[in-house]
Amino acid sequence: MKFKFLGGADEVGSLGMVLEEKGKRFLFEYGITPGKPPKFPLDSPKPDAVFLTHAHLDHSGMLPYLTLKYSMPVYGTPLTLELTDLLLRDSVKVMNLEGYNSPFDIENVDSLKRLYVNISLNKKLLIDDFEILPLSSGHIPGSTMFMLKNERSLVFTGDLQTIDTHLINGCTYPETDILFIESTYAGKEHPPRELTEARFLKKIEEILERKGKVIIPAFAVSRTQELMMVMQRLEMEYWVDGMSNAVNQIFAKYGSYLKDAQEFKRARKWARKVRNSSDRKRALESGIVITTGGMLEGGPVLYYLEHIKNDPKSGVIITGYQVEGTNGRMLLDTGFIDINGVKEKINAEIITYDFSAHAGNRDLLNFIEKSRAEKVILFHGENREILLSQIENKEVILPKPGEYYEL
Repeated sequence: MKFKFLGGADEVGSLGMVLEEKGKRFLFEYGITPGKPPKFPLDSPKPDAVFLTHAHLDHSGMLPYLTLKYSMPVYGTPLTLELTDLLLRDSVKVMNLEGYNSPFDIENVDSLKRLYVNISLNKKLLIDDFEILPLSSGHIPGSTMFMLKNERSLVFTGDLQTIDTHLINGCTYPETDILFIESTYAGKEHPPRELTEARFLKKIEEILERKGKVIIPAFAVSRTQELMMVMQRLEMEYWVDGMSNAVNQIFAKYGSYLKDAQEFKRARKWARKVRNSSDRKRALESGIVITTGGMLEGGPVLYYLEHIKNDPKSGVIITGYQVEGTNGRMLLDTGFIDINGVKEKINAEIITYDFSAHAGNRDLLNFIEKSRAEKVILFHGENREILLSQIENKEVILPKPGEYYEL
């Protein structure tokens, strides 16, 4: 058995891994890294099948590119595949609007959709001599990790969350011989979620009391919906702008993947949809807006930041990981963002709260220990060495992109 990372080995983004065994070649994920310019993984050889753990673009964003050369089944849960189609169509539009030629077009997205194969959690499928079992990864609704069994068992986690949130229960804990595990938060721990939620709600009330506006940039898939579940405790209306509204409808359609579909339905009653430019003005006047994009790279969020940039009473609440090279990371590091090609100082209060959908360092170690894996491969992280130093009695590999490794 051998494997090679095409991206996302020692960084968060552009994830793709090729696995070769018994004459078969499987591709796990094939994503991009948001940024200016966006970054792409290495070219993939022809896969016999693609396994997609979830829809986020750092895992799915380059899949249509494969259809320029290849045709192969792409396995994912129905929710994952529908969300992926939505995100990919938007990705083509955004890259072209920002002046970056997309490596694929809408026709390629259509071609990819025809290759989708629905899978179910905890239901085995067979590909020749391989038994594949999709298991919940706890990251976002519909997300999976994949267990492959042949002569040995292997688990590829994708993104992993071990704790229960309002939206989804934490992951399952499979035992395996070989474990490929993400390491986004290696060396870092998350504060207790209850404390984070309380501080988040208190800050919103504080900003409103001083007559400021609350702008909450959030990822359209899962983060917005988690925040909606939390914010219903405020019992006040707020606005949701961008693709999140379409995602809300998809989540409602696939309620079986949610922890509590009825609770999500109740949470949606407080959210008003921004449908046009006049709604956007009303949303800004109302005081609270959850808006895409989550890394401030584009979308409605730039409209709101342009309008509150000189208002110290207002606040920008960051709730998601900001990748190096993105507008969001620049805002956190410097207080500036790029709006339409101009660096603008944001004088509003900038606050961060950790609503991560990734396992922290301690939880990663616990997952590794419970897996009983003999070999552990750490990927999708910038600080893998910290986790490596804490893993005992296992062979650990820190792969580099573009290099084959034997198992």
